[in-house]
Amino acid sequence: MDNKVAEQEVKQDETSAQRPTDQPIATVKVEDPIFYGRRVIYADYTEDEMNEQTIAQILNDYFSIHQQNAYEIDYLEKYYRGFQPILNKIKEVRPTINNKVVENNAYFITEFKKSYVFGEPIQYVQRGDIASEEVAVLNSYMLAESKHPKDTELAESLYCSGIGHRMVLPDINEDSPFDIQNLDSKTTFCVYSSGLGHKKLFGCTYTKGVKDSTIRGSIYTKNGFYTLNKGIAETAFTVKYVEPHIMGTIPIIEYYLNKSRLGIIEVVMSILNALNRISSGDLDGLEQFVQSILVFVNQDVSRDDFEELLDLGAIKIATSDPSRPADIKQMTDDLSHADTKVLHDRLFNTALQIVGIPKMEDKASGGDTGQARLLGEGWTMADERAKQDEMFFKMCANEELKIILMICRLTPNSGINTLTIKDIEQKFTRNKSDNFLVKSQGMMNQIQSGIAPEVAITTSGLYSDSNEVYNKTMEFYGGIENWIKLFVDKASKQLNGNKKENSDGSLKTTSTLEDESKEDKKEAL
Repeated sequence: MDNKVAEQEVKQDETSAQRPTDQPIATVKVEDPIFYGRRVIYADYTEDEMNEQTIAQILNDYFSIHQQNAYEIDYLEKYYRGFQPILNKIKEVRPTINNKVVENNAYFITEFKKSYVFGEPIQYVQRGDIASEEVAVLNSYMLAESKHPKDTELAESLYCSGIGHRMVLPDINEDSPFDIQNLDSKTTFCVYSSGLGHKKLFGCTYTKGVKDSTIRGSIYTKNGFYTLNKGIAETAFTVKYVEPHIMGTIPIIEYYLNKSRLGIIEVVMSILNALNRISSGDLDGLEQFVQSILVFVNQDVSRDDFEELLDLGAIKIATSDPSRPADIKQMTDDLSHADTKVLHDRLFNTALQIVGIPKMEDKASGGDTGQARLLGEGWTMADERAKQDEMFFKMCANEELKIILMICRLTPNSGINTLTIKDIEQKFTRNKSDNFLVKSQGMMNQIQSGIAPEVAITTSGLYSDSNEVYNKTMEFYGGIENWIKLFVDKASKQLNGNKKENSDGSLKTTSTLEDESKEDKKEAL
């Protein structure tokens, strides 16, 4: 019995679903997408197993993972530029008042991170006394390759979409022996082994034809160069071996700033969408209050009469029945802008705290020291979060630096013959003028205590390229011997001159010296 009733209900539902109706179709509201970082592509192969057949098999099996990453990257990049879900806002009540405000905080947080962490060029300094001249040559090559603008461009991809790609190849010219190019992560990916260590199997970058959408690209393994093709009507990739290369490693480098390959936009995207809705709704409420609906009480007004009265700017009412007086009222529901501002500011500050950006105060607070203000307003937190970004960037950049040094060593007369990755340290420049007096005093105290000048200069944090500062200082004073005589001997004499002894040979304390000074002043009076 129950089964028959259920079958009848199903039939009734199917009939009603297919029945024509004059009612408008309900609009389907699509949920805002949620992303959780880019996926890493793994394959069950080793580096030595890479050939035309295995590479083609990997592409046919795992290319869809890259396509999903490319879709998410494209969405996040458009979101960064201002193409955000609020533009698809649908307002069912009074649809003529439908403001769509894009409060592009995604652009703000990305640009802040990019300028705060990568605002100054990355400097390469030596570790110890090894190959200082070669480090200077490396910095000059990086300047010739415009590495700072390319790092800034790469940082935009990292903060926006979570990953970035770069390629380094030999390029013999008068400026540098190598060429650095940033690649589009929507058409570039790396494949890693699923085995222990997750060695990189190959890197691939490709383009799509404008007319026929044919995929054509290049593939690099650790010792070979391949091409790939896939026509619009083909279901499988075609891979062909072209030639070996002498670099011994894969020249396509994948950058990321965290293990999950998360960008900062997707972490707070739901909050940013809520801020857009609050701002749009706030403006809707203001406009609806201005354009309030008129309610005619006990008054019959035709459409033509109403439009004529609006043109004249006045409305005439008349009461026909004293027991039912005529009246005109405005139907309003005032929105509290103070309440929406509190909610907006709370969500905005939450988003800033999540991504590690200092909160923006309307006015400076008083009564705090400079360091306490930096801590309370979030600048200390921002600096610590920036150090994490630097750590992951340096780890990825080491792979790039190894390729650059290898190319330089293989190039005759490059000026770099013995320099290796262990001799170089990457330095990010940030807030070098902050607490300048404290830092300079600390450097002077180290020098007066006998610490090596290059160590004191490096640990002071005043200079991004401590190696260059040390070399120029020694050159200016004519060598380390003259520098020691001028500064260290002078400091020692000053320290010895400040030491005074008692009659028994012991050093006088500070309190004893102060008491003697007071007695001398009294005798003088």
